[in-house]
Amino acid sequence: MNLIITDKIYEAASLSNRKLTTNLTSKEMRFLLLYILILPLSLHVFAQETSLIPMPQNIKWGEGSFTLSPKTTLSKGNSELDVDYYIQEIQKQNNVSITETDKEYGDITLHIINEFNLGEEAYKLTVQESSIDITANTEFGLRNGLATLLQLIGLNNTVKCVDISDSPKYEWRGMMLDVSRHFFTVEEVKRYLDLMTKYKLNKFHWHLTEDQGWRIEIKKYPKLTEIGAWRTERDGSRYGGFYTQDDIKEVVAYATSRGIEVIPEIDMPGHMLGALASYPELACTEGPFEVWNRWGVSEDVLCAGDEQVYSFIEDILEEIIPLFPSKYFHLGGDECPKTRWKECNKCQLKIKQENLADEHELQSYFIHRVEKMVNKLGKKITGWDEILEGGLSSTATVQLWRDWHDKDAVSKIAKMGNDVIASPTACCYFDYDIATTDVAQLYAFNPTPSDLNKEQAQHVLGSEFTVWTERIPDQDRADFMIFPRALAFSEALWTGTKENGLKEFEERLDLQYSILDQLGVKYGPSEVLMEVSTSSKDGDIMLSANKLSDKLEIKYKVGSNGNFQLYNEPVKVEKSGDIIFQGFRNGKALGDPILKTFQLHKGNSASIKLIEEPSKPYINGGAASLNNSIIGGEKFQDGTWIGFNGQNLQAVLTWEESQELNSITFDAYDELGSWIMSPNSFKVLVSIDGSKYKDVSKKFKVEKVVDLNKNQFTLKFKKPLKEVKGIEIIIEHPGVLPKNHGGAGKPAWMMIDELIIE
Repeated sequence: MNLIITDKIYEAASLSNRKLTTNLTSKEMRFLLLYILILPLSLHVFAQETSLIPMPQNIKWGEGSFTLSPKTTLSKGNSELDVDYYIQEIQKQNNVSITETDKEYGDITLHIINEFNLGEEAYKLTVQESSIDITANTEFGLRNGLATLLQLIGLNNTVKCVDISDSPKYEWRGMMLDVSRHFFTVEEVKRYLDLMTKYKLNKFHWHLTEDQGWRIEIKKYPKLTEIGAWRTERDGSRYGGFYTQDDIKEVVAYATSRGIEVIPEIDMPGHMLGALASYPELACTEGPFEVWNRWGVSEDVLCAGDEQVYSFIEDILEEIIPLFPSKYFHLGGDECPKTRWKECNKCQLKIKQENLADEHELQSYFIHRVEKMVNKLGKKITGWDEILEGGLSSTATVQLWRDWHDKDAVSKIAKMGNDVIASPTACCYFDYDIATTDVAQLYAFNPTPSDLNKEQAQHVLGSEFTVWTERIPDQDRADFMIFPRALAFSEALWTGTKENGLKEFEERLDLQYSILDQLGVKYGPSEVLMEVSTSSKDGDIMLSANKLSDKLEIKYKVGSNGNFQLYNEPVKVEKSGDIIFQGFRNGKALGDPILKTFQLHKGNSASIKLIEEPSKPYINGGAASLNNSIIGGEKFQDGTWIGFNGQNLQAVLTWEESQELNSITFDAYDELGSWIMSPNSFKVLVSIDGSKYKDVSKKFKVEKVVDLNKNQFTLKFKKPLKEVKGIEIIIEHPGVLPKNHGGAGKPAWMMIDELIIE
């Protein structure tokens, strides 16, 4: 988006060294001197003492500065903008109380003008020693200018003189927050809206319903919040919450005052257990259903062949849509298993009646029908890219997330003539850790494929980063995952990537941390900070930490109650327990700690081999991973687990000296969403001479402990096995992925860690 000054004013400005003609109107004269100052803008020259993110498109630093004081006044000029928020933010940042004046001009003055075609979000900002002027066509532009001014002020009471001319590269710069897996209060949502406006993010996508909870009051269907908003956790506790319609109005009004558009999402026809637990008659089967207390995708979805489902949806839309002024309504449409539809008489009849080819076209029928309801209420639909299946209307906006499904999907959608919002998993999923998506990757993010022409590229509206909350239980963890990555995202969407510009961006980012600290943001790291590896030396297990950032200091402690000490050399594992490594910068802990858990046991002294090797890419340490004392970490990708994709784990351990054995304990990862299933069948054979083996599977009982994504199994022998020189442990593969799964029929992964032999 280019900034354009009308020919008449430009021509008049060129006469600045001569007497101005009287052809200008008084209003044009008012802004003439301001624009004479702004015209000779250049690309930015960075000032080290100031951090601007996103960097304005055009900036020219001047000499001198404007000083804020209690005498400083702010005039909203001819705008209707509520400036109380910005006055309060200046007070928070600098402890300087400026005041609003009702005069046309103040020390800081806002101007709404129509003579210059700047664009809806564009602004011009001029700081002189005696005044500050922000000019825009709209209040959106003024807010953006004020956001820049707040960054110019920083934590000081002086603002360096500068001329800025600025506008966004993309119109859609969004954040999606999932409040269904974990609930966020009204005040927490407002806080994120405040942080969004500081970095010029303008779309808040509110994911309000899921299998794990329904979060919005529907007066015609009270059970949606009486039942659907609550779940019983695995420990027996009750978890949930919801927003009343008054809450929704409050948040929407708050967002509007920040220049942010709120787009609601009611995910359908899948991800609907919150609704089905409340009204089971809306399903293909009789139920009963429960709000899920686990993650993944349920095969129980809305019955697309039942007319009462469409009445239910229409009733909900009629209540929800008036609450949101946005022209968009997000109907989800993702990850809808077709299993129930295939077995449902009503769905099969609907396929026949509507002359549909299959269940995919039934989903398209469902989406088209709901779209007509949305259009009738004056809105346009947007949905996840699965809404493409079976055909798509020309007016629908597609939110692309499955970049792994089709790397050319954004291009294809844009070439179809549909608008697209790019939220690829490879870059925009902020529930993924920093090893998957770091600041450097986000800084380089460009949502527009290079093969689109100018007209096609206009269909790429921009992007959203998504905050799915399966593993984000609260605000602190959300902060950790969102920041500072959101700042790099903002730069990419507002300014665009500059070749070789990452280092300069990182310098600006470093200056932002003090602001984030003041705001109480519990941000995470910008990159992977360190690696911790294990090795063996003279029979001892050694831990080595390698820092990947020059600004980092590494400390470690033994046990959760120990004291951190500076890491200087490899650490020897001397007993069972935890060793924790933590990065520090400027004395403050940064990033997640790296926890290594060790269990010393009889299996450590055994020789070990596997009958069949693990599957790539989860070979890791192979057989040695099963008796090296290292207990599997919280993430199956962390190198402590070995994986088997279709085959059994058959491990043979032998000792030189005879052993007495009481039990075998190991962990198995269990995360169906990642195609990982836990085993349920085991065999043990023993040998007293190391060559002949006897099946003793009937001599042990299996004890199982479930902990989030891990199942711990203990094969406890009824009586100790004595004089054992060899043992063969067979953990049988769990089989194929279930029929409701996206990979149904394919071999599951089985992930196993240490075989602890006592």
